[in-house]
Amino acid sequence: MEKSQPIPPSGETPAEPPPTYTAATQETQNKQQQQQPPTSRRPPPLAPLELPILKWLRTHRVILASASPRRRALLAQVGLPNIEIIPSTKPENLPKDQLGAFEYVSATAQQKALDVYQTAITRTESESESESKDPDLVIAADTVIVTRDGAILEKPSSEQAHKRMLRHLRDTRTHRVLTAVCCVAPKADATFPGYVISSHIEETKVTFAKESDGLPDDVIDAYVRTREGVDKAGGYAVQGIGGMMLVEKVEGSVDNVVGLPVRQCLRLCEKVVFKQEEESGDESDEA
Repeated sequence: MEKSQPIPPSGETPAEPPPTYTAATQETQNKQQQQQPPTSRRPPPLAPLELPILKWLRTHRVILASASPRRRALLAQVGLPNIEIIPSTKPENLPKDQLGAFEYVSATAQQKALDVYQTAITRTESESESESKDPDLVIAADTVIVTRDGAILEKPSSEQAHKRMLRHLRDTRTHRVLTAVCCVAPKADATFPGYVISSHIEETKVTFAKESDGLPDDVIDAYVRTREGVDKAGGYAVQGIGGMMLVEKVEGSVDNVVGLPVRQCLRLCEKVVFKQEEESGDESDEA
């Protein structure tokens, strides 16, 4: 029987430093892909969710304009496991202070959608018809955290910034998670501008636990060292350890906090695919 290893005293610095923020994102994603459930005693697979829009999406060229593994996993969960991924290469540098949170997240999602839509069409034109076709639909999304004092938070830039971010969210207790979803599809009649675009902003309120109720600084520091939240807006994963250790309450769509409000995403897909006659240019709505 193996001897148990002694637990280091509280506050003692581990001999091995945690991985850098640059490498941690890819390491975290690789670990998530490798951690598969045991092969034995698996429940039988669920019957597919049969909806007209899902049937259409499975048989057409649909592009997710995001490298987020969470958004891809959410779409796979509703029956879209093989969606094409083309992340936008446009810098996300719109002026937050001039636009405000709602306008910023909406404009960023629309910028991603149009960038990938035009990129995909350009690639198709440079290839032979047998190799590729124009996209039938592009889905883009952008998620930000809005603090109680109105600051817009995205991904943490360093370990110290990560700690400050989570302490601020704890000390101010409640913040809002905004995800803008934007869908672009070619117009059936090919009239100007050649595509239909529609967007939606979903808002969810998240409350962190109090410092006196199990969330002191050392718990936040320990969470930061896991690197789970390094590549996520706000610096935490509601679907992971962060949801268990940091979050006290979620009011609204949980999948919105993960990164994509799926029901609203499918509604937008229906609008730009099946209801183009009801769309008039760029339509946007908020939760």
